[in-house]
Amino acid sequence: MNKNIEGVGEVAVPSTPKEKIQNFIYHYKWHTVVALLLVIAIVVCSLQFCGKEEYDAYILYAGSKSIGRTAKDGDVAEIATVISSLKRITDDFDENGEVTINFTNYYFLSADERKNLTDLNEALLANDQKSISGVLEHSEYYLLFISVAVYEQYHKVGDEELFISLSDYKASSPDIELYADNAILLSSTEAYKLPGLSALPDDTLICIRRPSVLGGKSNEHKEYLENAKEMLENILELDLG
Repeated sequence: MNKNIEGVGEVAVPSTPKEKIQNFIYHYKWHTVVALLLVIAIVVCSLQFCGKEEYDAYILYAGSKSIGRTAKDGDVAEIATVISSLKRITDDFDENGEVTINFTNYYFLSADERKNLTDLNEALLANDQKSISGVLEHSEYYLLFISVAVYEQYHKVGDEELFISLSDYKASSPDIELYADNAILLSSTEAYKLPGLSALPDDTLICIRRPSVLGGKSNEHKEYLENAKEMLENILELDLG
């Protein structure tokens, strides 16, 4: 059906379902596209959030030790041994009856360390060193076991220290050795006797990083930080006899 509108002339009014759909798409195409994209984004984010597994602890190692992920000759994988030992200093923070740990490790070598190695995994080294900066600054990993080389390269973000001060722990644990005032030498603690951790280099440092500007003020990240502090206290109170 056509209508005659004054000053415009004859205007075709869609009458069939097909014409109505075509007319809607013609006038509201971009509105529809944007709405669909928003719906897709919301669905994807919801699925990721719902499917995200939560852990009691998020712990990172970065240094010259390449921690094996596969078992050899029937032995337990090296990373499984490390995680098992870390569970001894981790509480069931979410109180679900099980201690779970998200442990990640990065292979990092200083220039001097590279000179002394003939069997060097260049691909792994390049990939890890490319990723480590962002993970140290903006991830959920707050309790860190890192080499002196990693500490020296990343402990400053602009003019700010990346790691919180740990000097107060010296008063309650006088036997520990501090590196600067924001790192504790792992080998000066009882935890260095634990399987897997004892295989880490003796210059490995324990640090707790500061919350980042990106997301660091959220309740979730505040919880990660507090959990990391409690785990450090567990490390310092550990007595293996």
